[in-house]
Amino acid sequence: MEIGYLVIRRQGNGNGDDCIGMVCLVEDNNAVVQWPEGRLTRVPLPVPSEITVVPLGSLRYRSLRDATALRQEFAQSPVSVLVTLLGEMGGEATAKQLQRRTRELGLASEHNNTWWDRMRGRLLADPRVAEAKPGGPMRLLEHPLDPFAEERALPAREALEALATPATKRARGRQQALREAVVAGASELTAYEHIAAHALGVALQSWPFGDAEYTTLGVSEKVLATAVEFLANVTKGQRRANNPVAEPSPELRKQGAPSPHAITPLLVGLVTASTDSTATDQATKLPRGLAAQECAMAVMAGFEKTDQPTGSEHLLRRGTLLLQWALAEDTLTTAEQRAAFGEDLGSRALRLLLRPAEPRKSQGPLYEWVDLVLGAVPDHVLRHVIATTRSDDVKAGLEMLPDLPNGGREKTTRLMTSLSVRPDEAGQAIESPQDSAQPTKVGAGNGPGIPAQEPGQAIEPEDQSSSPTAPTPSPVQGADASDGASDTPESSETGEKFPPEERARYEAALDQERAVAWALRSERDELSQELATLRNQCGRADEEIGALQKQLGIASVELAEVTRRAEALARKAQRQEEDLRQNRQAGRAASQSQLRQARIDGLRVLATVLAEVADQAMHTTTDESASAHALYRRVLAQASAADLADIGTAGEAVDFDPVRHQSRTDPAARVVVERPGFAWQAGTPQEVVLMPALVRPVDQ
Repeated sequence: MEIGYLVIRRQGNGNGDDCIGMVCLVEDNNAVVQWPEGRLTRVPLPVPSEITVVPLGSLRYRSLRDATALRQEFAQSPVSVLVTLLGEMGGEATAKQLQRRTRELGLASEHNNTWWDRMRGRLLADPRVAEAKPGGPMRLLEHPLDPFAEERALPAREALEALATPATKRARGRQQALREAVVAGASELTAYEHIAAHALGVALQSWPFGDAEYTTLGVSEKVLATAVEFLANVTKGQRRANNPVAEPSPELRKQGAPSPHAITPLLVGLVTASTDSTATDQATKLPRGLAAQECAMAVMAGFEKTDQPTGSEHLLRRGTLLLQWALAEDTLTTAEQRAAFGEDLGSRALRLLLRPAEPRKSQGPLYEWVDLVLGAVPDHVLRHVIATTRSDDVKAGLEMLPDLPNGGREKTTRLMTSLSVRPDEAGQAIESPQDSAQPTKVGAGNGPGIPAQEPGQAIEPEDQSSSPTAPTPSPVQGADASDGASDTPESSETGEKFPPEERARYEAALDQERAVAWALRSERDELSQELATLRNQCGRADEEIGALQKQLGIASVELAEVTRRAEALARKAQRQEEDLRQNRQAGRAASQSQLRQARIDGLRVLATVLAEVADQAMHTTTDESASAHALYRRVLAQASAADLADIGTAGEAVDFDPVRHQSRTDPAARVVVERPGFAWQAGTPQEVVLMPALVRPVDQ
């Protein structure tokens, strides 16, 4: 027993609550215990059977001082608490005995036998615990042997590879040892390995990679497949969402999981991987909406590299699947976002097509990709892209594309032909408001505002009062008519006659109309480009707002977690402050008890001297006036100042008191005092018998 131990005294009748006190002082043969009401009593050592001693720091002690904290620790780490309990129970116990003892401590009362069977397996997986015999009690080892020391010493990547390898049966505790090895070398893991470790139950810290570019280089196929499976689970909600902004998966709020804004860059790193992998091909099926557009742009960037990218066949295969989700008409993206994406993608495809590259035969996947993009971009978007590109260069580049039915080459050629016939995108000739009410037919190659000619017809000069920009045609003689107008030269194509001055004026008016048309077309293209830029900016702003909203949600969750931890720390501080206060009180009580004991020890020495003086006086003479008796009375008077009093006088007959009297023989009801005893604070509730009086029975 030591100072600070708790003492439980059971009530004799068994009806009242047990009384709990604290040991304040320990002597050779007794201990001073302070009870809740402040009363101090002595308990003999060894303690009686009705008293239970609870050591300081034991689980029983903690359950009596702070049961809530012990229950929380047991809920978080039951194996650690049970190992401690096994040591307190002598180092060996069965699962039933542990179950019974935890219920006495107020723990695990809600758990059934299935939970205890599982907990027995976890205990035996601990290197400190083993079976005394197969199927027998569990025993705490004095020198624990780690059967999985080799697994714990593995590099993080090798341990992660072992964790990701499917196994029908593993030795108990091996998986936990592998997880510990991964945690020890977590700084060596790449982003995808970090995701796989988190998915496999490894307790990692928060996502440490920020906004870095992610690569699959060096990541094994098994680990990569585990990471892709995790990304598939956290993006499942977006694939099924009916609104453009899907809530982030709850899995992303757990410690060690990647942040929500890192999911799209992670998918980009997978779909642009240069190696052939089943996991990366599976990841291509995950992006939707803006994520799919960003992944498709990343594939385009892979083809745009100066050197021909290795693994371009893989890029082509993944880009084919991405395009259908990037341009799909769904609620995850707006029509403006899809149009801006298609215009940017189509422009980059044409620039890629027109880029000089040798040799051409080695770029088969590149031209297949360009043909795929041109075929996927909507017609109205591609028409605008073609209008801003030199048609001669595009025509030359289209010769390199594969000639597939309904492919990008056929589609682009068709749109270029329509643009050459109808320069204005609306399909109407540019005409003045006065002429817009008159229907006109635009012939191929004639330009805006030029009426169509039927074979065998010539254009007559207009009236002098008519507008020079809108010449009025009139029928003339055909090729088989008479030569009545010999001064008018015949047309080289139709044989029609046309005055030279009128033809010059007509061509001047035609050139003027073409200049106006191209100026308006250039202005339209500039406005369209500006509109596309604004749409892109709007799309990026919406994406940034969504990212900020997600960050706000994450910050709110983190704030709530920090608040919870702060409250827990505050409660812990309060408990520690209460323990400190109680320890101080116990220390003060112990100090007072030590002073009191020191005083009692000094008075006990004085009582021994008084007993010797009294014994000497009685054996020397019976005369009360003798010097020995006088000395005894003087010393006793001096001792009374210290509250020391004698117990009985020599020859006095009194009732026997087992506390105040000591008999050399069997005590009787009435005894005679042979030698007086001495007590401190005699006759008070705090009386302490320093030396009992020596008595004998009356009849002797």
